[in-house]
Amino acid sequence: MKRLLLLIPCIALSACVYNQHTNEHHKGTEISAQQVSTIEAGKTTKQWVLTNFGIPDRTQVEKDGLEVFEYVYERTEKSNKSFIFLFDIDSDKVASRKVTRIVMRDGIVQGINANDSK
Repeated sequence: MKRLLLLIPCIALSACVYNQHTNEHHKGTEISAQQVSTIEAGKTTKQWVLTNFGIPDRTQVEKDGLEVFEYVYERTEKSNKSFIFLFDIDSDKVASRKVTRIVMRDGIVQGINANDSK
């Protein structure tokens, strides 16, 4: 019985040991502000966009002939917090997200919009 009573504080104290690991992951196509500035509305072609930025993450074609390319970039942080002998907590959170939309008609860029969110 005395051993059990001594064991309880030892377990409780060892349960307070805390450990945390964080990993960063990148997904999608990141297009910088400098790259966006190279696009000229009314002049830049669809082929130029595909050659320089690659295949978009999403494509949308409207009935009126508009075509929208979306390049989506996300940086996520995955962390694992562990409290020895008690439990582990895993969490994923989006640290930043950027969506670059390029709108075209007849293969020519009509407009571009870059949206950052954190």
